[in-house]
Amino acid sequence: MLIGELAERTGTTPRTLRYYEERGLLIPDRTTTGYRRYPPAAEARVRHIRELLALGFTIADLQDTASLHDSRLAS
Repeated sequence: MLIGELAERTGTTPRTLRYYEERGLLIPDRTTTGYRRYPPAAEARVRHIRELLALGFTIADLQDTASLHDSRLAS
């Protein structure tokens, strides 16, 4: 799905999704024309990020745990 659709589905904005991408929390694929394309699992990930932020975690906290989570997936 494209960034606008993901933003709508998760109740956030494209700007917020780009910010999450800048911080390494989301990694979209790119189409041949450069548009961001997110897999279906990105919706759950964004919802999870927003829940954790609402609980008081910081972006830095999430960056630390995301890198741990992603490294486990690669193993």
